[in-house]
Amino acid sequence: MQRLLFRTAIRQTTRVIQPAAVSNRLRVTALTPCLNIASSLQRPNLYSQRLYSSKPAVMIEQTPFVNWKLFPDFESILKYTKPSEAVPIFEALIDATKEDFLKLEREFNPTWEGTMMPLYELQDTTSRAISLLSHLNGVKNSDELRETLQKVRPRSVKLGLLMSQSAPLFKALDELVNSNAWNSLDKVQQRIVLKKLRGMKHSGIGLADGSPEKERFNAISERLSELSLSFGNHILDATKAFKHVVEDVSELEGCSETFLETLKQNAKSREVEGFCITLDHTVYLPFMKNCKNRPLREKIYRASVTKASDGDLNNETVINEILSLKHEKANLLGYKCFADLSLTVKMAENVPAAEELVDRLFDASYESAQKELAEITEFANSKLNLQGPLSPWDTAYVTEQYRKEKYRFDDETISEYFAFPNVIQGLFDVADQVLGVQVRELTESDIKDNNITKWHEDVKVFEVSEKGNVRAYFYGDFYSRPLEKRSGAWMDEVTTRYKRENGEVTLPVAYLICNQDPPRAEGEPSLMKFRDVETLFHEFGHCLQHMLTTVDYPQASGINGVEWDFVEVASQFMENFCQEPEWLSRLSGHYKTGAAMPQEMIDTLALNREFMSGMAMMRQLQFAKVDLMLHSRFVPPRNASDPTIFDVDAQVSKKVNLVPSIPEDRFLCSFSHIFAGGYSAGYYSYKWSETYSADAYAAFEEVQAQGKSAQEIGQHYRNTVLALGGGTSPREVWEKFRGRDEVDVNALLRHSGLPK
Repeated sequence: MQRLLFRTAIRQTTRVIQPAAVSNRLRVTALTPCLNIASSLQRPNLYSQRLYSSKPAVMIEQTPFVNWKLFPDFESILKYTKPSEAVPIFEALIDATKEDFLKLEREFNPTWEGTMMPLYELQDTTSRAISLLSHLNGVKNSDELRETLQKVRPRSVKLGLLMSQSAPLFKALDELVNSNAWNSLDKVQQRIVLKKLRGMKHSGIGLADGSPEKERFNAISERLSELSLSFGNHILDATKAFKHVVEDVSELEGCSETFLETLKQNAKSREVEGFCITLDHTVYLPFMKNCKNRPLREKIYRASVTKASDGDLNNETVINEILSLKHEKANLLGYKCFADLSLTVKMAENVPAAEELVDRLFDASYESAQKELAEITEFANSKLNLQGPLSPWDTAYVTEQYRKEKYRFDDETISEYFAFPNVIQGLFDVADQVLGVQVRELTESDIKDNNITKWHEDVKVFEVSEKGNVRAYFYGDFYSRPLEKRSGAWMDEVTTRYKRENGEVTLPVAYLICNQDPPRAEGEPSLMKFRDVETLFHEFGHCLQHMLTTVDYPQASGINGVEWDFVEVASQFMENFCQEPEWLSRLSGHYKTGAAMPQEMIDTLALNREFMSGMAMMRQLQFAKVDLMLHSRFVPPRNASDPTIFDVDAQVSKKVNLVPSIPEDRFLCSFSHIFAGGYSAGYYSYKWSETYSADAYAAFEEVQAQGKSAQEIGQHYRNTVLALGGGTSPREVWEKFRGRDEVDVNALLRHSGLPK
């Protein structure tokens, strides 16, 4: 699971209306289960009289950020990303939303219809518009787009604070909870209202209007938004800035011909001659695994772990300010530290519970990790002529060579059997035969007929249906573009399921973003590393939870409202199918000959999650421990003698990381998950969720052991974990699915080949 380090949060971190809560995006009325839905829809004319410019006068609803039904018009939107054009639009849109909200405040009453429904209707237009900027910032990054987002962000944060600190709204919701009308609400509505009240408390509603505390709280919220954006931009810029050009191919011994061709193309795109090594993961990871040149590996490794740590791109000062402000924010809300605040809205509920799981997994993994390190060290000494203890720049290389020795297959050879078209069809076959939904890619004719545009020519659009009835759509952006697209993989929302009072239902639409290698030559498919296959299955699991929800309220539909440490269950669950020999044989085949994957290779991949699982577990636990410590016990230095964030990292690393880090390690400066994502005091969530996903898959294994079909348990899983979304507490969801309250942690240890 080490690849999770490079995966961003499943949702964009730029939240518009309520920074501490889920966002709700475009509402689209599904009048009929067919593709031509978009042409028959009409949005409410909320801003028909509001102009963003008088020369010429253009109504807000006519701009491409607002004027879309089901699919945004990215072709037009990309023409409006310049600050001089986009910023006035968003200023007017945010001002109009603010004005309408202030009017709405005078009309709130203690009913569902008098609070949550009109609030969502009002938030939706602005939220979906700004979400488009956030999305494009990740997949089509440019200086103009950054500047636009930086100018829009402060206003959007202020709007969110205005709404979340509304005394009339809080009063109406509080009265609703204590009224006779409360019992007339269903359990999902009640959960939404209670979460909303808690979210408002965490947004400073309890701080007195005009008080220094409230003014400071709001200033902190705005500043944290700015810092998050800066942190991510620094990483992107630092990654783009680094390049090491090799002219003599002999320095790259061990790298395959296909990878050398990738390095050549990398050089060409950067207008240099030779072989260009960069820090984007599609280049960095294969290089570190295969290049025999130890001094060169050390150079590239050092560049990677010191990325964004000096000069104008130095994230250390950004991190210190983020940690200080989050701690102060938590104190203003009455919490001892930010971790205490963060955990109150998660399934774990408190820091000790999160640390208990991390420590249990540590105890179960440590001895195995020691044995694994001894194995690869002996292998390095005897087979690779690397004497003495391994260095950090050796572990990936030695582990890969050990894998080749033990299993006779390397990443490049395996990738020849994972052509993207075969893999994605295999993924869709799993969705069909296990969960009962069908996925098809829209044809160019479909796209043209429905006026669908894309942000890049490689983007694909898919339809998800069940027995002929369309349930959802999603965009797929699968290939790496280091010069404009941030690394990692993620899922995010375009639209969310929403059933109106008249019975009309919004169709959910999702983004599925990956960063695998693009096709190396015209007419050839993208060849996927096995980790890319797992990542695709993972992100599609998130999409399935978003698309197959049966919750009618957008505040809890799909992934919305799901506790952060339970939201990875659906994604990690899907990865299990990548370990199944039956599915491995079905989604593979040699990209040139079509030959079936050799059985020995299938057997090897089926054991993949057990290979070096102890060391992989320890690496993830290190990140979780550092995250919890920084957000619960660390105080940013006030003078030169105080401990730094890197001292904390080194302290944890000394206990957990069996291969000592170098003193210059500045990995935290590129740890996007906790400083530019949603995983602050929450990185443990990956392992917390993984215990549940392993136990969920164990239910499938139990059924298969009895000789029964997986379809029945698949439908049960779909009707619970996927369908109930954020409308039901995770523990209740789990009890409905597994028939018991608690998770069996031993399932994860068993799947990982670790002692129970």
